[in-house]
Amino acid sequence: MARGDGSPDDYVFQVHDKTRQYVQELLRENERLREITAALEDKVASIETESLRFNERYAEIEKQNNDLANLYVASYRLHSTLDRQEVISVIEEIIINLIGSEELAILERNPDSAWSVVGAVGMEPERLGQIVAGIEADRGVIGKAVAGVERFVVSGENRDDLAAPEVGLTACVPLVLDGEVTGVIAIFGLLVQKPGVEPIDLQLFDLLASHAATALYASRESAESKVSAGV
Repeated sequence: MARGDGSPDDYVFQVHDKTRQYVQELLRENERLREITAALEDKVASIETESLRFNERYAEIEKQNNDLANLYVASYRLHSTLDRQEVISVIEEIIINLIGSEELAILERNPDSAWSVVGAVGMEPERLGQIVAGIEADRGVIGKAVAGVERFVVSGENRDDLAAPEVGLTACVPLVLDGEVTGVIAIFGLLVQKPGVEPIDLQLFDLLASHAATALYASRESAESKVSAGV
């Protein structure tokens, strides 16, 4: 039957047509919202990535600032006293707390060119004596480092160069004053939570090479002056 104006069929057709249009509009709106949602998700992901990068950079800068502060404090403490035992204790504390080793030896060249142990942590006397003998005979990596005035850091490539009493050595740092080696610091095993030597450790080695040498020399001169003065 033909649809006439105002007929039920015509009304149904109009409702059906409007419903179809409405559904199509909803589908288009849904697609638009889906695209907006996807764009927002991409934006959120980008923000999260940028935030993560920022946090990593912040942590890096924070660590650098902390490292610089530690270097400053270490340098200040080395020159804050002329008491010889206090100077030696400060050097030991720097190695224990900042570098992370509880097995070390601080050796000094005496005015007669003989060597002696002035400080040690976690080292047996017999082993220390063997290390001193090696330095005086230019044997082992410590002796060579002293003779060559060159810092030595143990790696997988040079580990076989270690002499018997040097087994477990992590690094040795000649102490230099006015171009002359006045002592050496031998650092052995690191703490378990520290996997190896880090960049900040190399800076600490450089600091010890000069500042510890100066502090030890000044404290020895002060002690000798007091003895001469009968103090």
